[in-house]
Amino acid sequence: MNSYIIFIKDNESKVLKVNNVTREHSKELKSKGFTKYPYTIEANNEKDAIAKLNKQGEEHLYDLSQFSGNIFFYCAILVAGLVIAFIFSR
Repeated sequence: MNSYIIFIKDNESKVLKVNNVTREHSKELKSKGFTKYPYTIEANNEKDAIAKLNKQGEEHLYDLSQFSGNIFFYCAILVAGLVIAFIFSR
């Protein structure tokens, strides 16, 4: 398995082996608008690295949607409770 660094810009990505990335190369990509993904990806090849990155992204989005859904549910219960308390306090 190889370690890869991924640079992302909109729908475009550059996958590079960790050993091949220099500071100059990183600065050049950043000046072109690419952002470095903060973690290295262990994969067999570049396609596998992109697939793993997409899978991680989907997992993070799913977890975020679960979290925000739970927070919305708790906030809705809190607001309903406050409205009921306000009604009965009169």
